[in-house]
Amino acid sequence: MRKLEIATGFAQYKVLLAILGILAAGLSFEVWKWNKERYEKYIAEKVQACQQSIEDASNDVLSNRFLKSNYYAGLMQQQSKFKLKQPGINTEFKANKEYILMYSQPASVIPNNPRYEGSLFERLSKETDKQPPAPIIVTGKKILGNKVEVVSACSPASFTVSSENLYEVTQPIDITPYLPPFSSF
Repeated sequence: MRKLEIATGFAQYKVLLAILGILAAGLSFEVWKWNKERYEKYIAEKVQACQQSIEDASNDVLSNRFLKSNYYAGLMQQQSKFKLKQPGINTEFKANKEYILMYSQPASVIPNNPRYEGSLFERLSKETDKQPPAPIIVTGKKILGNKVEVVSACSPASFTVSSENLYEVTQPIDITPYLPPFSSF
């Protein structure tokens, strides 16, 4: 009789362990699913912030005649005709200030490692083929000789860029008045 009680108790113990195992597996699946959803939301926020950074830089470049001329000169693989304000070169570098990161030759915008997951970040981390990449807004952290450490919404870590590729958001005001053709008569 004693052996039967032990066997019954052991069977009940196994059933209890099986139930606990199923509950633990279900709970761990729910935690995994919650973490995955949270991570996807985090990446979606980073994609949105990065796209906003690219859009803001594009708007700043296209709204300033000198920056626009410099950008299109880079697309045509020519030298710019204008002397632009660049931090650390001809203007004072200020930490925690926004600058435009704009290349005049093919390059990658952000480093490949580390980077966020996603097709946008993969594209930004690869060097462009023939044309310079789109400009982005970055925040300068510190100047290191002729390089500047910057932070971007498109990269999880700070990275260094040449000060030749950084431009002030506000450039000299274009004060040349528009004169219609044949207005000098």
